[in-house]
Amino acid sequence: MKRKSAEDSATGQISKEKIYQSLRADIIAHRLRPGQAIREDELADRLGVSRTPVREMLRRLEQEDLVRVVPNRGVFVAELTDKDIEEVLEIRLALETAAARSAATKLTPQHIKELKDIRKQLDTAVKLKDSVLSFEADTRLHSLILQAAGNKRAHRIINNLMGQIHRIRFISGHKPGRIDTTVKEHKEIVQALLNGNSVAAEEAMKKHLDSTREILLPSSDIDKKFEEFVRSSFSL
Repeated sequence: MKRKSAEDSATGQISKEKIYQSLRADIIAHRLRPGQAIREDELADRLGVSRTPVREMLRRLEQEDLVRVVPNRGVFVAELTDKDIEEVLEIRLALETAAARSAATKLTPQHIKELKDIRKQLDTAVKLKDSVLSFEADTRLHSLILQAAGNKRAHRIINNLMGQIHRIRFISGHKPGRIDTTVKEHKEIVQALLNGNSVAAEEAMKKHLDSTREILLPSSDIDKKFEEFVRSSFSL
C-alpha cells in the first residue's frame, strides 16, 4: 500500500510539473498573450486534471510575475511593460557583468569544454538561422557564467527572474537580423572568457545587455510599432 501511495505521489508531481512547464512555455512564446484570461476550469478540463494542481501551478507562475491574480475577476497573463523590461535589464546588467568578470578567472576544464561547445552551437545557429538553437546557446552561456562565478545569491536572483528573462529574449530574438547580432555578441563573451580576460568579459556582457535594451526599449515610432506587434500578436 505504501509503495502505491508513493507512486501516486510521484505521478502527481510529474503531472503538476508538466502543467507548470506547459503554461510557462505558452506565456513565454505568446501562445497565451499578455492580458489574456486563464480559466482554471477550462484549463483543468483540457489537461484532464482537477483544478487543484492547476491552481497550485498558477500560484508558482504568479511568483514569477508571469500571471496576475485579480480578486473577484480571475487570473490573467501578466503584461510585460517597458518598466518591467527596464527593471529586469538593470538587475541583469549589475549582476551578470560582475559575474562575467569573476567567471573569467575561475573557469574549470569542464567549463572551458562547455564554452567551446556553446561556440559551436552559436555557429550552427547563425548558419541555419535557427532562433531556437540560438536561444538554447544563450541560456547555456548565461547559466554557465553564473555557475562559474560562484555567487549563489546572484544566481538565485537571476533564476527567480528567469521567466521574465525568457519573455524578453523571445521578443528581442524575433527582431529582424537579431540572430546574427546576438550570436556575434555571445561569441565575443565566450572568447573573452576563454582568454581569461576579466575586463573584456565584463565589457562584452555589458555590450550584449545594452544591445538588448536598445532593441526592447526603442526610441523611434517605427521600432515601437514593431515591438507592439510582436508583443500583442506573435505566436509560434
